[in-house]
Amino acid sequence: KNNEAATAEGKNKDDETTTTKITPNIVQSSPCVASLPAASVVPGIGSIPIRKDAVLVIIRHGKTEHNKLKLFTGWEDAPLAMEGIEEAKEAGRLLKLHGFEFDVVYTSWLSRAIETAWHVMDEMDELWLPLIKTWRLNERMYGMLTGLSKRMVAQRHGEKKFMAWRRGYNTPPPKVSSFSPHYPGNDKRYNKYLNDVRFSLKESLIRSIESGRITLRRKLPKSESLKDCMDRTIPFFTERIIPEALDQGKRVLISSSENAIRGLLMHLCEIPEDQISGLEIPNGLPLIFDVNSKCIKLLDDGTGRDPLEVHNFGNAANYLFRPCQNEDGTQDEECDIRFLRTNDDDEDSSKREQDLKLINEIKNRIKRPTATTMKEESVLTTTTE
Repeated sequence: KNNEAATAEGKNKDDETTTTKITPNIVQSSPCVASLPAASVVPGIGSIPIRKDAVLVIIRHGKTEHNKLKLFTGWEDAPLAMEGIEEAKEAGRLLKLHGFEFDVVYTSWLSRAIETAWHVMDEMDELWLPLIKTWRLNERMYGMLTGLSKRMVAQRHGEKKFMAWRRGYNTPPPKVSSFSPHYPGNDKRYNKYLNDVRFSLKESLIRSIESGRITLRRKLPKSESLKDCMDRTIPFFTERIIPEALDQGKRVLISSSENAIRGLLMHLCEIPEDQISGLEIPNGLPLIFDVNSKCIKLLDDGTGRDPLEVHNFGNAANYLFRPCQNEDGTQDEECDIRFLRTNDDDEDSSKREQDLKLINEIKNRIKRPTATTMKEESVLTTTTE
């Protein structure tokens, strides 16, 4: 019996060493600064601390019917399903309850990403924000796989080729033809408004012969690997979003699609090429990238649930949720990335205590206030003031 117990104990230790539990970085309501003036007052709730330094929030669009049916979507313009609309609205409510505000929103030319941005901004009462749309934040172009069932593709071509097309870094799916309805060159939005890529001699020749007159056409993707997708998304991020927004201290929301976000996170979190295939991006979940400690954080939804048990980030989740460190290598000890930092601690300590009580109350009110709760919130606001 003693030998059996020792063997079992040794086995348990081995299991512990080979299995590493990933702990996500959670943004909780524990403010460390004073609240801002009247601009941060939420009707029916009162003043809450608003983050004012540069921040980057990335969100994948809510679910579409294509997502629910497990179809390859790519550049096909699938709208949000009702479930996806609710996911986007919930994301907006959660961001607002955590004191987030934005200065600018970037999104793609695909309806599902635009709609998600709209619903998030609507819930945050920020529909007036500048909304910058760019095709460079579009989903991967899935070529001939567009609109096909993922299960059918796996059965027809084998699991290995299916995974290489779906999750690989360098392997693009088969290309569509110039006359396919899935080729973006046959979509008026790209023909008329896309003007930041070179002209294609081959496509221009094909269209000139077809129309009987000289017709110039841009070089648009007929299929893309993740690397091809990153070749357009990362330059836009580094040459436009960083200098025009983040370096200016602006608070940025990016609403896009899974593979555009996978590529962006591969760049931001330094995920190796051989590991990126294991990364999954949940629909409608705000991902907070801390520009100071260079790590991903999630918002506390007040349920006490482990986000990694609720949401699937895949096998590469450990690259997203590494311990947050400052530029000098020290542990990120900032008590909350959402709030404006202040040096006048003594003068504002009483306000911080009031904010903490107020936010603890807010955490239990994920949904919009009802007529019954409005009276309670009015009493709470009067008390804290």
